[in-house]
Amino acid sequence: MLTSNVIAIDLAKNVLQACHISIHGELLSNKPLSRQKMKEFLAKAKPSIVAMEGCCGCHYWGQLAESLGLMGYKSFSLVYKGG
Repeated sequence: MLTSNVIAIDLAKNVLQACHISIHGELLSNKPLSRQKMKEFLAKAKPSIVAMEGCCGCHYWGQLAESLGLMGYKSFSLVYKGG
């Protein structure tokens, strides 16, 4: 059960996708944003969990989210290479 809204970010070089989901699981928004618009979107967001995939840009966006009072969460993929 969620206790906060969730903002899922698909990171890319120029245009990022932001999916905002309420604590009830309802889709609030799902839109592409420029890097500047993403900063503005996060600055205006109510307390939320911000989730994104683990990549070279996730540290910047996670630190920005946390500096704005949001909870940043980076998802790192684990790869198992069986032998």
